[in-house]
Amino acid sequence: MSLFHYQNITPAPKCNYKLAILVTLTLLLANNVFIKTNYAANTNMKKIFCIIPIGHIDDEILQYTQMELEERFNVAIDIGRQLEVPAYAYHKHKKQYNSTKILKKIHKLKLTGYDRILGIADVDLYVPERTFVFGGADAKKKVSVISLTRLRQKFYDLPEDSALFKYRTIIEAVHELGHTSGLYHCKNNKCVMFLSNTIGDTDRKGAELCSNCERIMEEKNDIVKEE
Repeated sequence: MSLFHYQNITPAPKCNYKLAILVTLTLLLANNVFIKTNYAANTNMKKIFCIIPIGHIDDEILQYTQMELEERFNVAIDIGRQLEVPAYAYHKHKKQYNSTKILKKIHKLKLTGYDRILGIADVDLYVPERTFVFGGADAKKKVSVISLTRLRQKFYDLPEDSALFKYRTIIEAVHELGHTSGLYHCKNNKCVMFLSNTIGDTDRKGAELCSNCERIMEEKNDIVKEE
């Protein structure tokens, strides 16, 4: 008598691996298309801006600027990866940094998914036609940059004022972001879009839009809220 008992087992049907893979890929692609379509269709989604620190920028000023601009523009703001000090933009005779070269560098990052990009640097900026600038913008490419250097009281040999420094930062940030939204310099010296030739101009104009610039921003659906 055999010590082993054999059962007549029907072999399992072979899996059609090609079909299984095809079905899986189809489901994944369908899901991806759905997500993209859903994102594009949601016109109520907040716009997203990005702040790029250029060189070391204090976390406190970054977070304050992020919070203030989110409130004023009704957007979400990311803080991106810090860039190196812009040695490529340095003019050894002026001892300043060319803001146009910095804007080009920011644009070359090819950051996607952002409506506006704002660089914040702590170096003195200039453009060839002016001795200095508080910032700059490329309206077509939606990139901008501001400098903190001349916003500090110590630049003018005056006692430091942290609150004033922060407010000046917001004024210049709103000004440059205004350019990326299609606003030009305003003749109203109480409008944030007025061209600051001195720090006194910046303090005088404040961070709010005049009624005319506000109307233009509303038409473009880029609202800057008053505090």
